[in-house]
Amino acid sequence: MKNHTNHKKNRIWEKMTGWKGIWFHIAGIIAIAWFLIRVVPKPQRAQYPCQQVAMSLSLGYIAFWSILFTGLVIWMRKAKTRFAKTVPTFAAGFIVLFTISGAVFATNYFQGSEPAATSWDPIPKQPMGTGTGVNPGRVVWVWNPDATEKNLTGYWWEQQNNNQDVIDHMFSVGVQQLTGASSDSEAWNAVFSYFNQDHGSGNVGYQPGEKIAIKLNFNNALGGTGDPYVKEDNDRDASPYVVKALLHHLVNVVGVAQEDITIFDASRPMPNCFYNRVYYEAYPADPLIEEFAHIHYVDSTGGAAGREQVVPSLTKMYFSDGTVRTLPTCVVEAKYIINMPLLKRHPINMGVTLSGKNFFGSFIEQVSDIHPYHISGLTMGNAAPQVDLFAYEHLGGKTLLFLGDGTFATKVDHKTIAKFLMYPFNDDWTNSLFFSQDPVAVDSVMYDFLLAEGTNPIEGAQNYLHQAAVPQPNVYDPEHDGTYLSTSLGVHEHWDQTVNIFSADRYSGPSGNGIDYRSSGEEFVRPGVVITTPLEKHLYLFGTDRGAFPFTMIIGKIPVEAQVNGDVGTVQKIEFYKDSTLQFTDTEAPYIWTWNKVSFFRHTLKIIAYYDSVNSTSNQMTVWKIF
Repeated sequence: MKNHTNHKKNRIWEKMTGWKGIWFHIAGIIAIAWFLIRVVPKPQRAQYPCQQVAMSLSLGYIAFWSILFTGLVIWMRKAKTRFAKTVPTFAAGFIVLFTISGAVFATNYFQGSEPAATSWDPIPKQPMGTGTGVNPGRVVWVWNPDATEKNLTGYWWEQQNNNQDVIDHMFSVGVQQLTGASSDSEAWNAVFSYFNQDHGSGNVGYQPGEKIAIKLNFNNALGGTGDPYVKEDNDRDASPYVVKALLHHLVNVVGVAQEDITIFDASRPMPNCFYNRVYYEAYPADPLIEEFAHIHYVDSTGGAAGREQVVPSLTKMYFSDGTVRTLPTCVVEAKYIINMPLLKRHPINMGVTLSGKNFFGSFIEQVSDIHPYHISGLTMGNAAPQVDLFAYEHLGGKTLLFLGDGTFATKVDHKTIAKFLMYPFNDDWTNSLFFSQDPVAVDSVMYDFLLAEGTNPIEGAQNYLHQAAVPQPNVYDPEHDGTYLSTSLGVHEHWDQTVNIFSADRYSGPSGNGIDYRSSGEEFVRPGVVITTPLEKHLYLFGTDRGAFPFTMIIGKIPVEAQVNGDVGTVQKIEFYKDSTLQFTDTEAPYIWTWNKVSFFRHTLKIIAYYDSVNSTSNQMTVWKIF
C-alpha cells in the first residue's frame, strides 16, 4: 500500500513537471504577473472579474508550491541529521516573517503616506453661525433603498444598477420638503424667489433666458493611462441619473431652455460613460433617442464629441493665501449655480470632499496648486479655501441650490464606493440625496453621516465649516476689493447620535438656532444584521485592522462580529456560517465568533439573526484567509 501511494505521488509530480504540466506552471506565473502588473498601479482593479480569476489562479499556484514545501518539511523532520531538524524552524520563521512583512508592505502601499486615523467625538447640538435659505439652515435628507441595486451587475453607473424613476421621485420629495411646498412647481418657484430677493432682484422666480451652470465632480476621470473619455471603471464620479433628475426638473418643471443650461467640471474630462447616459433617454438602447442634446457639456479639454472645452474669462478670484485663479466664462455668465457634491471622504489627510471642495474644479488653472492651502486648512483655526469659495460672488454667491449626491458613497478614499453598515443602510449603498440652500449646513450633515459610519475624517476636516459659520475678521476677500467677509455663510453643528436618525430632533432645529433637519424614507426601514468585523475591503493581521485593501484579506485568527440594526424586538440568536457550514451560535450581545482554525483561500462568511421568535434576517460577505 505504501509503495502504491508513493508511486501515485510520483506520477502526479511527473505530470506537473512534464510537457503537459508545463502549462499549469505557465498559467500560474502569468496569473501572478498579470495580477501584480494590473493591481499594484491601481489597487481597485482587484475587484474586476478578470482579476478575481487571476487571483484565484495565483493563489492556487502558490498553494501548489506551498504543499510541496510542506511535504519537504515533513520529510526533513523524519531525517536524523541535526541540520534537517533545524530546517523546519528556520522555514517556519521565514514564512512568518515573509507573511508579516508582506502584509505590512501591502498595507503601507495601498494606504500610501496617509497618517493613522484617530476617532474623535464631536459635541452634539452646539450650533454656530446663522442659517440661510427659504427655511434658514434647512437640510433635507431623502433616502430610498430602491434607488440602486444592492448587488451590482457591472459598474455602478450602468443603467441596470440605477432606478431613474425612483431618483426622480426622490428629487420631488427633496425640493418640496426644502421649501414646504406641495408641488414641484411651487417648490422651485420658492427656491428661485428666495435667491432673487436675497440678491436684490425682487421676489421673482426664474425668468426665461437666465443661465444656469451646474458644477459636477469628475475628479477620478483624470488619471491612469489611455484616453480618459473612453475609460470605464468603478471610480465614484458624478451620477448621470442624479444629474438627469435635476435636468428633468429644470427643463420640464421650471421651464429652463436646454441651451441655457451648462453642466461642467473645468478641471477634468467628462467621460463618455457619463455623457451618453445624460444625452440620450436611455443608454445603451436601440434606437438611441436624444433627450438632453442641447445643453452645454463643458470640461477641461473638449476632447470628445459633444464636449466643449472650458473657455477662460477675464474674471479672477483671490484666495486668502495669495493664490489667484481664473474663472470660466460659463460661470461668469451664469446667473445661478447649482453645486452637486458627492458623499465622499478624501484621502488628503483624511478630509472630506463635499460642497466646499467640489468648487475646486471651477477654475482654468490646475487644482493641485490649491492643495497646500487645503492641507493647511485642515488645522482648526487656520484659514480654509472652502470659505473663499463659498464667499466668492461668482461661486457661493451665485449658488441657488446645494444638491448632495449620496446614491453611492465612499469611505476610505474619494474613489472606491462602499456600502454603509450603519442604520438604516444595513450593509447597502447609501441611496441618499441631500438638499439645502445653506452650504455650511448641508456639508455639516453629510460630514456627520461619514463620521457616524466610522470613516474617521479628522477633526480638522470640519475646520472650514467653523470658519464659514463664524469667519475670522480680515481674512477672506475673494474679490480682492478690500471688503472682507464679515457675516456668517451658514449654520454648523453636529447631530446627536442618540436620537433617531429620521427625527428632526437629531439637530437643534430653528428654535435652537441650529440646523433645520428634515428626512424622508423611514417607511423603507427594515431590520438588518451586519458584519462589523471584518470590514469589507480591509486587511486584518492576526485580528488587527490594518486598513483599506483591494479585497477583504485575513491573516491569522480574527473575531467575527455581528450587529443587529433596527427595531427587532428580542434577538434569540445569531448563527455564524463559513461556506454554508454552521460554526458558532451566540445568544447574547456582543455577538462574536472567533475564527481561529487554520484556513486558506476564498470563503463566504454568513450570519443569520433570529428575532421575535418567528423572524430572521441575514447577511454575508466574501473573504480571503491565510492561516
